[in-house]
Amino acid sequence: MSKWVGYAVSVSCGEPLGCYQGTILEADGNTITLNKAFRNGFPYPKSQVTLNAADIKDLKIIEVNQPSAVEQSHSTVAVSKNNKKGQRATVCENLQANPSQTSERQNSTDASGKPAAARAAPAPSRGKPGDGPGGRGKSGAGKCCAAECGPAAKGRPHERARRRDEACFGDAAEPAFRDDFDFEGNLALFDKRALWAEMRGARPDLLPPSFRHDENVLGAAPPPARIALPAALRGPVEYAADDGRAVPAAAPRLRRALWAGLRARGLLEQARTLLARAAADVALRLAGGGRRLEPRNAHQAPVAVVLAAAHGAGACGVRAARLLAAHGVRAHVLLSAGAAGAGAEVRAELRQLAAAGGVLAAGAGALPAPDVVLLALHDPELGDAQAAHGAALRWAAGARAAVLALEPPPQGWPGVAARASLQAGLPGALPAALGRVLLANVAPPAALFRELGVSYQPPFGASSVLALN
Repeated sequence: MSKWVGYAVSVSCGEPLGCYQGTILEADGNTITLNKAFRNGFPYPKSQVTLNAADIKDLKIIEVNQPSAVEQSHSTVAVSKNNKKGQRATVCENLQANPSQTSERQNSTDASGKPAAARAAPAPSRGKPGDGPGGRGKSGAGKCCAAECGPAAKGRPHERARRRDEACFGDAAEPAFRDDFDFEGNLALFDKRALWAEMRGARPDLLPPSFRHDENVLGAAPPPARIALPAALRGPVEYAADDGRAVPAAAPRLRRALWAGLRARGLLEQARTLLARAAADVALRLAGGGRRLEPRNAHQAPVAVVLAAAHGAGACGVRAARLLAAHGVRAHVLLSAGAAGAGAEVRAELRQLAAAGGVLAAGAGALPAPDVVLLALHDPELGDAQAAHGAALRWAAGARAAVLALEPPPQGWPGVAARASLQAGLPGALPAALGRVLLANVAPPAALFRELGVSYQPPFGASSVLALN
């Protein structure tokens, strides 16, 4: 068996071993060892592979290597260079261009007198790695290398590119890529009426007779809960949330009663803190949000100006300015009636604002160009008998910034257009000049709504601010 050393062979071992190509390094009656072998068209991970004779299904001699080729560390195949893209020469074409001198091997005989061709018929040319006698690599769709590399195959355009695609994907891959799946045709084959009749006949107790094949068996979700107000306390507008939940507008006296009830229960400060937090969140979005507030953009920190009055709602606006300063916003506050007219509650909030880095402006001329303006000039507890704040409103009307109105009056402010208006608990009927109506959750207790005669189901869900349409 040593005389076969140096022959390049293709050995088919069937499944699951596959097909091997390589040069015979050692051979005896029971095993053969291949050097630098390929398995199913891919390089074998080890330098040598030993195959048992019992596993070999078929063996073909590809070529006879030179004697010095056995000692080489790896086998090479000469491939002719072609400048045309997509027209690379295959291994079998190069072997045909440089045929091996195999006439002596073909005419030799073994000790038993049988010709060498009877033992292993020599293949006319060498195919690609993975082209075994039973198939091409893993695809199992191989053909004879001589048939693929003949003169007729060379004459057809793109034939070699097609053969490479078939070697990689298989013969039936190209038609599968061309065909589109017909969804409408397959859906038409599904007869829902017949399936419904079959289900009803097999299990009469499974489906009630009232159900049809084009109806949902599961019931619809319950309608969203509503906020019901007495007719005398309703406003002229009914809002709707994005999910369809209806939120009716409340009359001004009902909103005053809501704030008075929070004060009576000792929840006024907590409610104002929640309202200030909601106002700061909305102002951050209006000022640019995370796009403006990041360490790499510190030289362009947004500027917020709060115009506050000397009452509880004004103190809530100053508290919102302090929260904005804690986010890195350059917060400025202008008191409409001046610092001399501020009450104890407003003065306490101003001290906290100064500790947070905020600035109390001496007048409208000292205010910088803002990105967002927060108006905290109206207190819903005080009703309509409040100061006009003409100078502050004129400055807000001339500022080129997004305006957020905090608890604005029902009639709005003449000459002032707001981007959005923020109210607590129940919305009021506001004019279109005050922009989008936003509702803040200040967590009033359910018992307070029952005392006011209101059927209230919180519409906020997982958010603390609800946008109304």
